[in-house]
Amino acid sequence: MNRKRNTSKFTEPLSETVDRLVQQNGGWFNVIGRMTNTFDQALGKIGKLVDCPFPSRHSATGGKLDFRFTDDASYEGRAICTCMQDRGMSAVELLVEDGIGKDYTSCMLEIFKALNPASSSDHVRKETAPVVRPASSGMTQDVIAYRKEKLFLIARDLVTLDHPSAAPGREYFKKRGIPLNSNIHDVRFHPGLEYWVDGEKGQEKKVLAGVYPAIVSAFRSKSGVVVNFHRIFITESGDKAPVSKVKKICAPMPGFAGSSITIAKTQGRVLHVAEGVEKGWSIHLATGESVKVAYSCGSLPKLHVDKAEFDSVVIWSDCDPVNPKRNRKSGDGQYFAWELARRLYKEGFEVTFMMPSGNPENVKGRDWEDVIVEEGVLDLKGFYYRLQTLKSFAVNGGVNKRHSRAA
Repeated sequence: MNRKRNTSKFTEPLSETVDRLVQQNGGWFNVIGRMTNTFDQALGKIGKLVDCPFPSRHSATGGKLDFRFTDDASYEGRAICTCMQDRGMSAVELLVEDGIGKDYTSCMLEIFKALNPASSSDHVRKETAPVVRPASSGMTQDVIAYRKEKLFLIARDLVTLDHPSAAPGREYFKKRGIPLNSNIHDVRFHPGLEYWVDGEKGQEKKVLAGVYPAIVSAFRSKSGVVVNFHRIFITESGDKAPVSKVKKICAPMPGFAGSSITIAKTQGRVLHVAEGVEKGWSIHLATGESVKVAYSCGSLPKLHVDKAEFDSVVIWSDCDPVNPKRNRKSGDGQYFAWELARRLYKEGFEVTFMMPSGNPENVKGRDWEDVIVEEGVLDLKGFYYRLQTLKSFAVNGGVNKRHSRAA
């Protein structure tokens, strides 16, 4: 027999009560800080990367400079970190992870007690000692061995892009208008890599979706050791493979933070930096100089540049659309590229910042590969004229910052 529950002293669901109290108390950022000191560093730098407060969820790096609260107002209180799924963690999930309650309901009750005027005077903020981060040996030897073996299985079948079997790889670059030559560096070809996808909801095991040729590039750490592979899945005819995510990286080894792919390496002391293998190669074809690329714009700020090798760095930024929900006036591509520029200038490098001009604020515009190909830059004779032409398509002709030298 069904019994109607009518003895509750609450007139609305707990979640609605807590949401109302949170808004009355200044929003989730204020409430998180009121509940615990664990997130104080991140709360003081909304939108900026800080050390993850949960280092045990990480392996080698302990989550150093991996955690941030989103500055998107529609997701207030949500945090993003490499130790989390793509959607990150909500404010309540963060508090549960920190030990405020053992599940969603008990955490919501703790928040209610802390914010409810009738009980708030009894609330005591959780205070924990500063987090001690694990050394780089935090990744277990078993995990390192497993990941190393996976990388080895890929590496053993790689061939250079001028190999007879690498025709699909050469065709891929040719179709993009950036044909290959012998200067291509840490970029190889694999005749057939397995492409795995998540199983149906409720299934933990991955499902093999197909086997495709792939362009495989090596990430090297600060010490020059290969710590990961970047893969571009293609077809036998040199087109992008019919998969949900054409570009993927493998599980990283220790030392992945700050790593990059060396697209081309020349004798000069000028380094060009961008995001993306294809864009990096087009920039080398246009400049004839050394190029390193990051996996994504978000990894640009940490990218390592060796002062013993280079004096000057040219950063080729994307011009991403401005997200009106973010508390900044620039898109992600240019924001993170500028963070790298600022860091390198402080480290003593001469820095030039190149961002395509003419892109609308609310639409994804052309990147530098588009400019190089569509404007026929590679048809010009001489690297000097190519670079000067590219500067004519850059905001302010490119922004250069150099350090004054004592006479």
